[in-house]
Amino acid sequence: MAILAAHTLLAVDTETTGMSPESGHRLVEVAHVTLLNGAIGETWSSLVRPGRAIPPDATRVHGISDVMVADAPAAAELGRTWRAQLGDLPLVFHNAPFDLPFLIAMFREADAPPLLNPIIDTLGLARGLSDGSAGNSLQAVRQRLGLPAETAHRALGDAMTTARVCLALAERWERERGVRSVHELAAVSLDVMRVTGRR
Repeated sequence: MAILAAHTLLAVDTETTGMSPESGHRLVEVAHVTLLNGAIGETWSSLVRPGRAIPPDATRVHGISDVMVADAPAAAELGRTWRAQLGDLPLVFHNAPFDLPFLIAMFREADAPPLLNPIIDTLGLARGLSDGSAGNSLQAVRQRLGLPAETAHRALGDAMTTARVCLALAERWERERGVRSVHELAAVSLDVMRVTGRR
């Protein structure tokens, strides 16, 4: 597809101990999937030692336990390495307002450069093409688009699904709405998120 040709993007997902870093919650897993010239490329993921106990209700969602992260790198250590991998590439999230505060906190703790990358939110892209009658969770959008299932609520599985959703929805925004660039795609996705709020 023309809109993503000659571009490299990274689809990103996180798993956490809870809903907000402002409430003391932390990352337990991070991942990204490379989108290279409109195709799925390399993948990367890591568990993260959160420095606090993982609540049972969080473990029930993603299956990550205290034992699993006991020997994982701490956020301050991993953040420096991962921030360098992200560089200034456009980043793709499904519901960026959830993930971004955790990433910002991680990179601040790691004394890494701030995250100023272009952001594409596939939740905004999905909402902008739907009539509101169907859900727009990552799995609902995946099913609606007929995409293959990955391990849900694990960072790499959800990052892979986000990457595939981005490819499918970018093609539709280009064909149906006339979007012509990655930066325009990012802008419309965030515009929809602002208009729709927490719907």
